[in-house]
Amino acid sequence: MNSLAAIILAAGKGTRMKSERAKVTFPLADKPMIQRVVDTATKVQAEKLCVVVGYLKESVISCLEEDDRLIFAEQTEQLGTGHAVSITEEHFSDPQQDILILCGDVPLLSPETLSQLYAEHQQSQAACTVLTAFLDDPGKYGRILRDSTGKLCGIIEYKDASEIQRQIKEWNTGIYCFKAAELFAALKQTSNQNQQGEFYLTDAVEILYKAGKTVSSVVLKDLMEVSGVNSQEQLAELEDIYVDRIRKHWLNNGVVIHNPSSVYIGDEVQIEPDVEIHQGCVIKGKSNLEKGCIIGPNCYLDHSTVSVESILQGHNILVNAIIHDREILDFGLQVIEELSYE
Repeated sequence: MNSLAAIILAAGKGTRMKSERAKVTFPLADKPMIQRVVDTATKVQAEKLCVVVGYLKESVISCLEEDDRLIFAEQTEQLGTGHAVSITEEHFSDPQQDILILCGDVPLLSPETLSQLYAEHQQSQAACTVLTAFLDDPGKYGRILRDSTGKLCGIIEYKDASEIQRQIKEWNTGIYCFKAAELFAALKQTSNQNQQGEFYLTDAVEILYKAGKTVSSVVLKDLMEVSGVNSQEQLAELEDIYVDRIRKHWLNNGVVIHNPSSVYIGDEVQIEPDVEIHQGCVIKGKSNLEKGCIIGPNCYLDHSTVSVESILQGHNILVNAIIHDREILDFGLQVIEELSYE
């Protein structure tokens, strides 16, 4: 089996965020978007993670948790996605290595989807495998082109597409898996003779197809996974959807949540059945709510354990704390420990 690596594109500024901050450093549900992408890549056993940085590169690098698999490549000029990927070539000496191409501002792509993409890539022995999706109106996304036999033969960017091509409902999510040698060889053949004057990564797909290489694809079902963030409004909407899914997961696994829309539960929190959570609570970090405990209204928990059948009466603050079995914490009391909670 070939080894797997990932290239994460994170060099852009994100002008529509109306901020001087690098877009990929904005948090979604308490974690920088770029960290969520890195986490997903590690969950599919990527052995090397090359992050392409550019705008405010130091802030992007510093917001990531330390990991020996991380390396960085700097894109000093914004010359397109093809150029961004091509500058990483020196880090990939194994021509047989498979490389995932991910976007630093697409934070909710699941490991399951990436595993499916990689499995198809290996099974079909493809030079490139593209994650595609369908919408009745794909807006300004690039369109997927297929030949008369249904094989994926290219991707056309919206600005370069004809009116007929813009009617195509299958679109490019911007997520790929390439064989390293084929990727970098194809990128050397790309040109910036297009409407945006950029080197498109998408052009590599057509180049490989015309060279007789296998180009495969996987269709994504859950479009939220590839929802990108281009504004503060989109970030807030995506976070709302994500947090709501977490709440619904626990509601369908034996947890009582009063006025769910007022309750925030982080994605690292673990909750056992018959827990009751009242309105206005924030529960985050690696918190653990054990069977039968009651979290009163307007409590804040971070990296804390509330043990079996214990009760927080309300307006309690717990940080790195442990509340023991059947203990009752009076209204308004705080337990804040300075030491990290393990």
